[in-house]
Amino acid sequence: MQLNTFLSNQISESDVLIEIENFIKIIINNGFDFSLKSKFKELLDQFNEIYNIDYYYSDYNSIFVLIKLEIDMMRYHALSNFSDSYDFVLYFSREQLKILEFQIQNHKEYIRMYLDQFSLQEQENTRNLTAYVRKLFDHYAKLLIVRVDLGYLNTSKNQINIEHFYEHVQILRNRLSNKDTCFEHLHGYAWALEQGQSRGYHVHLLLIYDGAKVQNGSYYAQQAGKKWMDISLGHGCYFNLHQQKYINQLKMAGCDIGIGMVSRNNESDWERLLPVIEYLTDHDKHDQHLRVKCSSTMRTFGTGLFANSFRRGIKGR
Repeated sequence: MQLNTFLSNQISESDVLIEIENFIKIIINNGFDFSLKSKFKELLDQFNEIYNIDYYYSDYNSIFVLIKLEIDMMRYHALSNFSDSYDFVLYFSREQLKILEFQIQNHKEYIRMYLDQFSLQEQENTRNLTAYVRKLFDHYAKLLIVRVDLGYLNTSKNQINIEHFYEHVQILRNRLSNKDTCFEHLHGYAWALEQGQSRGYHVHLLLIYDGAKVQNGSYYAQQAGKKWMDISLGHGCYFNLHQQKYINQLKMAGCDIGIGMVSRNNESDWERLLPVIEYLTDHDKHDQHLRVKCSSTMRTFGTGLFANSFRRGIKGR
């Protein structure tokens, strides 16, 4: 896949969507102040470059889409002289801003419902992931728990949109499913897609290896990160949670998370595993959810399958 700089002024899709979210929050909480007109015009210009009618925009960004469409009706009206730019919004009266403010604030209940649904879905994901990992933990004597975060270089963020991200994740999921190369001895895995203010689009990846065949968690986290860099054509980067400096920081903070080797014969290992599971599906991380999807059905979380004919002692269906 060839990546192109799709934004002429070198801004990232992820950054624009988060800026829009913050803008809508300000209007909901404080109203549409006269001083916000220039920011409104700037966001309209930027969003116009990245907007895709086939995408699914969530919560705050979906409100901005509605406002943009209304502004576009004014811009492209047959009697309008503004078709070449959004400059005309700079001349909106206080009354016009009040109308926009009312329309935006009228969606507060929708936002609350969306965030409640997000929390419920993350809680369901936590239950599913906990049950999945527990089955693996109980079935195998030893497991190597590997965590790595996959994202994009800051210098590449303006070349990555949600379609690029989704395609990279699909390729990664195929590698995981087929147990290619560094994923050969996998017993299970889980992934969660997120979007952050500083990191942009990124993946939290949990890899669960056969502890009887592999031992070095840091090595396999590194190999998974390098695989991601290959998939993303050099635009990707990764963070290896097995770095000793990071582990020491966690221990100093009183956190003993269950990455590395765990054994079903040691129940305390299960307790150490729970924070790893919960981080992937934390229902309080509202600020990390995807603001846009390629479609409304695009998945942002998934795991491997447990019940299959390749597991010792389990009959295939």
